[in-house]
Amino acid sequence: MSQITSIILPFFALIGLGWIGGKFKIVSPDGMRGINGFVFYFALPALLFKALATRSPSEIWQPDIILAYGGGTLVVYGISRLIASRVFHLDPASQTLFSFAGTMGNVGFMGLPLIIGLLGPLATVPLIVALAVDLIVMLPLSLLLLEGTKHAKGSHPTGKIITGTLTNPVVLAIIIGVLASLLDLDWPDGVDYLLDLLGQSAGPAALFAIGVALVGRPIAEKRAELATMSVAKLIVHPIAVFIGFWIVGSASGLETKAVLLLAALPTAGNVFVIATTYDRYIVRSSSIVLVTTALGVFSFSIFSVYIETIVGWLGQ
Repeated sequence: MSQITSIILPFFALIGLGWIGGKFKIVSPDGMRGINGFVFYFALPALLFKALATRSPSEIWQPDIILAYGGGTLVVYGISRLIASRVFHLDPASQTLFSFAGTMGNVGFMGLPLIIGLLGPLATVPLIVALAVDLIVMLPLSLLLLEGTKHAKGSHPTGKIITGTLTNPVVLAIIIGVLASLLDLDWPDGVDYLLDLLGQSAGPAALFAIGVALVGRPIAEKRAELATMSVAKLIVHPIAVFIGFWIVGSASGLETKAVLLLAALPTAGNVFVIATTYDRYIVRSSSIVLVTTALGVFSFSIFSVYIETIVGWLGQ
């Protein structure tokens, strides 16, 4: 529990500092968008590129984990999008962000240090494989859908959607990162240090901006939507991944524990960054990060206590 709180509490502190900055007009709404611009176009691409480029193709390509985690995540994503459309009557861009918030966990800034601390360094590889699914499949899928909404009413929408997706800095970072992994590229220490500086700033900057966005906007707004996204992320997502492992049936006990814990993580701050970039669903995207992180202190703690029993149900 102390490991969990020692990682989660600084998240609240950064969000709180952002709220103070916004409340006392130290940071304006335009300043918040500037921070998010830095994260989206510079810090986040650096983080994603290095996460993929420094891993070998064999580390990323593990079909059992990809099928179990990726399949479960896609199912929850699809169901969430259907609920967003049929129950809450959201526009297509908001549907995408609703679904993204219900499946995109805070792996980089919370999951890796927390789960490795709980399970040991051998958990790193399955976590990286699941993270690769998020980066190579789920994130580009969401950006493709958002670009589709953005250009749907213009002339030649297909070409604009493809061009917009492929020139998106996040997607470009993922593509170049995968190519660097395949080619086993190396680069000077100075470049590596620059990537670290940029990547390490992505999480704190995004969390600070979330605090600014919450000023004057009640977290309780649209409670049903927040509750549904929270249930999807903290409960339904890990259950779907558990079913995925039950169907696949070939992963080791350690791999299953690591990836199930990863699926139980709160929503990533990147969801808010993307919402701000596309100017859609901004308030709820900021609120869901805060709400799932708060609830995650308890849900993740309970889940981690019973992870041995849960994995035992799979016969591992």
